[in-house]
Amino acid sequence: MSYQDKKKIANIYLNPETHATLKALAVHQETTIQATAAHWLEEIQPVMQEMVEAFDKIKGGQNTQKVLHNFMAKTLHMAADSLEIDDSTEK
Repeated sequence: MSYQDKKKIANIYLNPETHATLKALAVHQETTIQATAAHWLEEIQPVMQEMVEAFDKIKGGQNTQKVLHNFMAKTLHMAADSLEIDDSTEK
């Protein structure tokens, strides 16, 4: 994604604990708080998209329990896919 494609958010207000955690993480990653927050939001975007779709379905009258069950299944599957280990490299 190019710099021109990105959208700016002017201000985000965080509670002190969240700010301290984000700041410490940024220090460990040797980057800015803003870059760390942007990275985390981009990484979690697919889960947020699934959440939006689930809310839309619930507000559209679909069975809440079924929608939530499918949301959990999809997001757990996404997490599992990101944790897969290539067994061919292990000894």
